[in-house]
Amino acid sequence: MLIATTLLFYSLSNALQVEGHVALFWPLNAVLVGLFSRYSFFNRPYYYTVSLLSLLVWDSFFTINSPGAVLVNVSNISFVLILVNCILREGPATAETVKLNVLRLYSYCLLSALLCSVPGSYGFALSGSASFRDVYPVWFSEEFSTSVLILPFLLTWTGSLSFRSFAPKKLIPLITLILSLTVSGLSGGIGSLSMTLPALIWCAISYSLPTTCLLTMLTGTAEVLMVDAHWVYTNLTGHITQVFSARMGIASIAISPVIVAASVQAINTLVKQLSARANYDYLTRVHSRYGLYEQLKAQDQKAVNTPLNVMLLDIDHFKNINDTHGHDCGDNVLSAFASRVQEVVGEQGIVARMGGEEFAVVMPDASEGKGYRLAEAIREEIEQMELTWGSDTLTLTVSIGLSHGEAARRGIVDSFDRLLTEADHYLYQSKKTGRNRTSAAPSVMDKHLAHSAS
Repeated sequence: MLIATTLLFYSLSNALQVEGHVALFWPLNAVLVGLFSRYSFFNRPYYYTVSLLSLLVWDSFFTINSPGAVLVNVSNISFVLILVNCILREGPATAETVKLNVLRLYSYCLLSALLCSVPGSYGFALSGSASFRDVYPVWFSEEFSTSVLILPFLLTWTGSLSFRSFAPKKLIPLITLILSLTVSGLSGGIGSLSMTLPALIWCAISYSLPTTCLLTMLTGTAEVLMVDAHWVYTNLTGHITQVFSARMGIASIAISPVIVAASVQAINTLVKQLSARANYDYLTRVHSRYGLYEQLKAQDQKAVNTPLNVMLLDIDHFKNINDTHGHDCGDNVLSAFASRVQEVVGEQGIVARMGGEEFAVVMPDASEGKGYRLAEAIREEIEQMELTWGSDTLTLTVSIGLSHGEAARRGIVDSFDRLLTEADHYLYQSKKTGRNRTSAAPSVMDKHLAHSAS
């Protein structure tokens, strides 16, 4: 695979090179850097040697294998070696992810290109008619700009470009980018290369990081080829300063939207983490009070009335557990209790910690009879629990208050607040009448007693 990839992109890069001139676009080195970084087991002397020998053998059959050509190939593999090891310093890489700091990647590409362009330019000067002084800026700017264009995509692509929720308006940034690139090509002048930057920034805000990197790579590559075809400005031959300026400008344009996209991704990840911390109780791993309300709001889109059971659970004599065994034991009890309640409830409802040793279970779309049966199932399961703490075995019971009602259309949150107050009243009854029991409205209790008697 390594030999095939090396020779494929070497042939492609050679095809883009005009005889006697440094290639305006040489993707081989960047592709190898991406391959060696994503599959870090390649980062061994053996595999670098395989790639180098592949190039030398290919040259010996199809081109003149002069000392200058050997030096050029050594320069190419040296660039890969240096840049791969710089990237892998950021952290371990896998085939799925590479830890990427965009600004440092930019500096790594710059440093590697500055160093490795020296032997490459000297070898090219030995093989051709151009002088080292003329070749070096062109070689360096090509190596630097091509790696900046290609590597962000190769290092971030996960096999999907994340078009999860397609909508026509999502195409507007892409259409704007295409129009900007077209106008840039038709306008002429080196300054027109920057016309795509606002559209690329818009794409960075609108699309995922891999998608932005792909669009940036394609845009930058198109601009390089426009320079090569003299679309952007004419009379390119002999104007080394213009070539150098154009490539450095393209590289700077390319890195900016990638930085924006990486920043947006980092912010979105942080928001998700903060949301998860707010929505779930850290100790018990069930929903927090805030998370419960968020879940209810998510269900508040129904346009019909919804039956709703609300249970309020309180661990009996929990204060004695804290006072006797300490707060570490109390935390362990809360965690075990929440886990057991969650197992009993399953997909039937939502479990949340309301504070202290008090928990709520919300059971939508169910009759009051089902609500009562679930409450009793929870109570009976908790009654059978045994927890070991040191040399002691702890048993638990729970008191439950249950309320039932019908949530108005798009009014489930308000109905929940009303039913929670009612459930708190019934919880007080359970505590007052001896604990370890479920209390509900008299009509529900009467049905339960009648069912038990029969």
